[in-house]
Amino acid sequence: MGVEAHEMRITTLKKSLEEHRLDAYLVTNLKNIYYFTGFLDIAGATLSLLVPLDGAVTLFVPPLSYEAAREKARNCIVEEVSKGVKPFNRICKELTDRQIDVVGFDDLPISRYLQLTKDVASTSFSHIPSLVGNLRRVKDEQEINLMKKAAELTDVGALAGMEYVQAGVREYEVAAEIEYAMRRHGSEGAAFETVVASGPRSSHPHGVSTDRTITRGDAVVLDLGAVYRGYRSDITRTVIVGTPSSNQADVLNLLMKAKEAAFHAIREGVKAKTVDKRARTIIAEKGFDRYFIHGLGHGVGLDIHESPTLSPESEDILVAGNVVTDEPGIYLPGFGARIEDTVLVHKKAGEKMTKTRYFEW
Repeated sequence: MGVEAHEMRITTLKKSLEEHRLDAYLVTNLKNIYYFTGFLDIAGATLSLLVPLDGAVTLFVPPLSYEAAREKARNCIVEEVSKGVKPFNRICKELTDRQIDVVGFDDLPISRYLQLTKDVASTSFSHIPSLVGNLRRVKDEQEINLMKKAAELTDVGALAGMEYVQAGVREYEVAAEIEYAMRRHGSEGAAFETVVASGPRSSHPHGVSTDRTITRGDAVVLDLGAVYRGYRSDITRTVIVGTPSSNQADVLNLLMKAKEAAFHAIREGVKAKTVDKRARTIIAEKGFDRYFIHGLGHGVGLDIHESPTLSPESEDILVAGNVVTDEPGIYLPGFGARIEDTVLVHKKAGEKMTKTRYFEW
């Protein structure tokens, strides 16, 4: 990802600091640090990015991360926190030395927050994650290109899973085929725990994958995603093993109708709840509304669940550059189904980023 993109993000964040009357912003969420610097560390790493209104942006890293950060991080000074020094103690010292009065932050455990308020008592701290969240929800051109690649890899996994599903195989075998196919073609891993939920388990929206053996007549829900340079994609397909029953066919055709109606409503300026309502109304007309138990969709990016949210309660309004899912589902006792695509919002329409076929019979 280009230096210019990261520089622009830092500049935009600093403008937000002025608007919120903050002297600095402390970033500790690893995805947010990657968003601003281009350096992505392993989960659990202790990094801190200090973005002052005036002065140099500094990334504080432990010795294990220093060489990688020095090579990858952009638009910041990389400082190695000496061995034996607790990383957060170094942040406290920096805030004290710079005499920073008001600091916003994105994501801190309560123990760290209490340490800050104790050790840097002269500084006021405000939890304002929206300063970063509002930036990340609108993807720039480079992010969109990365997400399109992630969607391509997701399609590879979805097709592999659909083709492998058959009577006699176990759910975890299907999940393995999906993840292997995505990895083999360049995915950095699974965007989330792959779902292969078959038979009566298809009615579990987050059914993960078990050792259940798939049988003829099963509905098999495949929910998966790839990762490319940190960015994620999301897709769901429901496969029927053998010839679908009339009920299975009716539900899947209804979901397709609802999903497509919602998709055609997606564009800049539309309320997210309006898109949700398009799908929900169609499902309700057939009496299945109480079995559609989640919102229509969610934002996707560096995290699999981001803003905006597509649900009846959402106050979000779609803008060009949002990437969202369109995923109506119906979960009856003993049988469930869901169909999902990842969609890029444009000014006048939506664009499906995932393109795997739906079902054939």
